[in-house]
Amino acid sequence: MKKTTSDILYNGLYQVIILILPFMTQPYLYRVMHEEAMGINVLINSIPSLLSVVIMFGMNQFGVRTMAQAKREDRAQTFGRLWMVQLVVGMIVIALYTLIVVFFLDYKFYYLLEIPYLLGFTIDISWCFIGLGDIKKVILRNTLIKLLIVSSVFLLIHSPKDLWIYLLINSITYLANIIFWIDLPHLLGHMPKAHEYSWVKHYFVQALIITLPTIATQLYISFDQQLVGRLSNVIQLNYYAYPQSLARAIIAVAGSVSSVLMPEMARMLSNSKDGHHNAVRLLKTSLDYTLVLSTYLCVAFMINADKFTHWFWATTGTTMGWNMFWGSLIIIFVSYGGVLANQYTLSRGLFKIYSIPYYVGAVISVTLNVALIPHFGSLGATFVIVFTEGTVLFLRTFLIRHELPLRQVVAGEWTTVVSGLVTLFIGVMVPVNTSSLFVDLVIQTIMLTLVFLISLKVTRNRVMSDLVVRVRNH
Repeated sequence: MKKTTSDILYNGLYQVIILILPFMTQPYLYRVMHEEAMGINVLINSIPSLLSVVIMFGMNQFGVRTMAQAKREDRAQTFGRLWMVQLVVGMIVIALYTLIVVFFLDYKFYYLLEIPYLLGFTIDISWCFIGLGDIKKVILRNTLIKLLIVSSVFLLIHSPKDLWIYLLINSITYLANIIFWIDLPHLLGHMPKAHEYSWVKHYFVQALIITLPTIATQLYISFDQQLVGRLSNVIQLNYYAYPQSLARAIIAVAGSVSSVLMPEMARMLSNSKDGHHNAVRLLKTSLDYTLVLSTYLCVAFMINADKFTHWFWATTGTTMGWNMFWGSLIIIFVSYGGVLANQYTLSRGLFKIYSIPYYVGAVISVTLNVALIPHFGSLGATFVIVFTEGTVLFLRTFLIRHELPLRQVVAGEWTTVVSGLVTLFIGVMVPVNTSSLFVDLVIQTIMLTLVFLISLKVTRNRVMSDLVVRVRNH
């Protein structure tokens, strides 16, 4: 348990780094490259982002779970069989991508710069390290990649003409995934031998079952950006995509615990007689803390949305502010649903229940986006993503009603919802207006934080009570 706590802290620290880095680079990029180049950047990245999920082929879920449950003496062979699936899929995807770009797509040069990015995911075996509990190396690798990107941006990007350099920076740094292979023999006991890299149909089928809903997810996380850019324009794509990117970074922070606890729960469910009972208790704790954190972050973004977009991206209109205000709701929907999906449903191997919400979400997203984007632009896309993620969360909860004691799991969470609503109401009704947008943001954030904490205390929220006890004990 001590190691699990350490992994959670490491992962939490990394997610904070992920959150901070866009605050360093996006304002600079938006000012030096301008709106059109930044919109093209989003348009180009959306397809490789979707394909990277295909290349990983469920390894971040199925691979982690399989390695976590593998016997020590079988680890090398298990890894070899899993990665063979990833390698074959990756090579096919890269070949098809190259052919389609050359013969069918605009911006061919820009799209071809993304090939190293796809190769980086083909050699990404971080799932093996996560499954075997070696989170620290994954976090160090990810941090290295992010820092290389940030430092390169400030050194090399100075005008819209440097867009190709920016795309190449983001692409080529993912080849750093090769460093995992250096530590692989130590992790597995020995480097897998040639015969251990074998094709196993069972692994392919199981990984495919996991991958299909993940691809469906990308239809309303990445492909929706293609729809906004092509059914509207790249300026509207900016207004939609960049608030979404910050919201997704926030979600990564709020949901960071799940990536650490999923293999822990898989081991718990398979090894202990009271495994399910203990897993439910752990799930309850994770959900409570995730809801408090995601609600606070969501409300903070909503209250600060208009002023933040003017200060951060130097926008002159209100469209991006409204996109950020309403789009912030996905922070709660995705973070809470992610705990149910990744930490519990997958750890129990409930692949059908895991998949259905994603399929429904993909159909809703594509259908509504095609209908609304031509008329409402980025605001229509924001409405669609909020409605889609809300529907996915509802289905995720509804479908496990017979697997979990839901009343026990959600008990007391009304206090977090009430605290969030009270904070949002006061934040909206009592605006702060000084001569500086930055000062306004600081004051508003301090005020909403105090209101939220007081509300949690008054409603006797479980998480707040835990924190008070911990402070008193120290």
